[in-house]
Amino acid sequence: MKTKNFIFLTLAFIAATGIVLLSYIYKEHRTIRTEKVNTSTTAIAFYSAFIKDKAAFNAIHLDKTIELKGLITTIESNRIVLDQKIVVTLERDLMTLNINKKITIKGRYVGFDDLLEYLKIDQATVTSTQ
Repeated sequence: MKTKNFIFLTLAFIAATGIVLLSYIYKEHRTIRTEKVNTSTTAIAFYSAFIKDKAAFNAIHLDKTIELKGLITTIESNRIVLDQKIVVTLERDLMTLNINKKITIKGRYVGFDDLLEYLKIDQATVTSTQ
């Protein structure tokens, strides 16, 4: 009788641990489009704040949702460059965008590229164009 109870409790513990681990590993992905904006500023001001103090800037903004306004200086299939300083990866290809057009985007700040020296934003969506 004791052996059966021990086996049952051991299997129940293993099953519970497995469920907890799987729910932790396979949690839902973030949807930046629906998240609240942590910072709203211009692309130039965002880059300037980064240059002043990189460590403090990353502590505040890394992996956070931000909204940036800037001028499109380069366009690729799903990437744009704002004010020659910030590379933004868009969720969708947007062929309606034009160079030298003011735009507002919402995305997630993912860091600084040391090699090419630009800030990176991904999962971005266009919130407005002018």
